[in-house]
Amino acid sequence: MPLEAELERLRRSLSDRSAIGDQLGAKREMEHFVSYISQRQALDACAHFERAGWSVDASEGQDTDGRFPIRVYKEQAMDAHSAEHSLRAIYAINEQHEGRYDNFGAVLIMPEGAPPPGFLSRLLGRQTESGENL
Repeated sequence: MPLEAELERLRRSLSDRSAIGDQLGAKREMEHFVSYISQRQALDACAHFERAGWSVDASEGQDTDGRFPIRVYKEQAMDAHSAEHSLRAIYAINEQHEGRYDNFGAVLIMPEGAPPPGFLSRLLGRQTESGENL
C-alpha cells in the first residue's frame, strides 16, 4: 500500500481510538510489521532499524507467502504527529531494503478508572447510555 494510503488508515485508526477514549498522548509500544523477499534484505533492514533507534524481532524463517517478516517497535505516544512521524520513518527505511509494509498496532490506554471497552465498543466506538459497552 502506498504511504499516503497507509497514513490515511493511521489517521482513521487514531480518530477511532480517540473516540473511545484512548489516551493518545500516553506512551505505549507501537509496532509495525514489514516483510522482505530475502533473508539478506530482512537482516540488513533489521540492522538499519536498530541503528535508527527501533527494536526488532525477526522471524526464524519465511511466512506462508514466502517472505521474511519482522516486527519493528518502540515505546512512544500515539498522537498524530508521533504516529505519522514513525510511520514515515518505517516506510523510508523499508523502501531502502525493498520491503513490504504490512500493518501496525498498539494497545489502548484508557483513562484511570475507565471501564475497558468491550469488543463491539472497541470495534464501533460506542457504549450504551448506562455506560456499558455494546
